[in-house]
Amino acid sequence: MEEKEVATQYGVKTNFRLMPNGEARLGLVATDGSSYTRTVNQTGAWQNSHYHEKYQEVYIVQTGKVVLATYEANDELQLTVYQTGDYFVVPARQSHNIYQEAHAVTHNVKFGASEPTDWHADEQLDRLISGVDVQTLV
Repeated sequence: MEEKEVATQYGVKTNFRLMPNGEARLGLVATDGSSYTRTVNQTGAWQNSHYHEKYQEVYIVQTGKVVLATYEANDELQLTVYQTGDYFVVPARQSHNIYQEAHAVTHNVKFGASEPTDWHADEQLDRLISGVDVQTLV
């Protein structure tokens, strides 16, 4: 059976894209909404703050450093630095953003009973991280 036939049979498509922040995202997406993405960032940049209603996400830092930004209802910003070999889980409904330093490589797995459109912007977290000097963290 050819690769394309196998992918179609199991409901998996490739999803390769270059993001405005300089990230190259190389992914696989299944019809059930689960996905795998390898992300390489050439410049070092924040993503867009967001949350998922039903997805959980596992991030694995292959090389380099990333900063995870989250906040609670009291708007207290939490910044956690992860480096090569670290991994972490972002639960469903947790607003988050990732800063990936230049040349860092991460793997991301989304899973849960959801669909590909389960992505909701969080402008409040974008505002909270706008003044963060990530160079002091990575």
